[in-house]
Amino acid sequence: MAEIVPAFKGISEKLVPNAKPALDCPIVFPYAPNAVLIGFFSSFVGGILSLIIMAVTGLPIIIPGVVPHFFCGATAGVYGNATGGVRGAVLGSFLQGILISFMPIFLMPVMGDLGFAGSTFSDTDYGVVGLLLGNMANGGGKMLVMIGILVVLGLVLVASKVTTVRVAKKSTEA
Repeated sequence: MAEIVPAFKGISEKLVPNAKPALDCPIVFPYAPNAVLIGFFSSFVGGILSLIIMAVTGLPIIIPGVVPHFFCGATAGVYGNATGGVRGAVLGSFLQGILISFMPIFLMPVMGDLGFAGSTFSDTDYGVVGLLLGNMANGGGKMLVMIGILVVLGLVLVASKVTTVRVAKKSTEA
């Protein structure tokens, strides 16, 4: 991250002055390197166990992807470690591994309705947003999806304004 941010900073200053870099989950990895490994392995074990459960129960089999288990599992490990020690890192990452394995199964019908039958993605963020927007589209069509997106946009704007006001208030008090 230390090399990437300055490289993009120069480009962004020319294209979007005063832009701030948005960094992904690996930004937390240096805070607990051991938890990163614990999180990855625990998440992957959860994915393998999920694969076995899928095969035994006759569900569609979602093969655990190493990349989502590494990035999401390692991040869950860091946060789990911070809040619950080693036990938190193991359990949080293991449950996250199960979540990213089973969530695509629930997403498959939604993807089929969109013309992408049989395809899915294994990231939790895609699964949550896909299920939310897909079910909104199935329940109320394009209008409900647009309303949902506008509501989320409104919430983001309100949160941004509240944060700006709080920061300004803190700076005047200091």
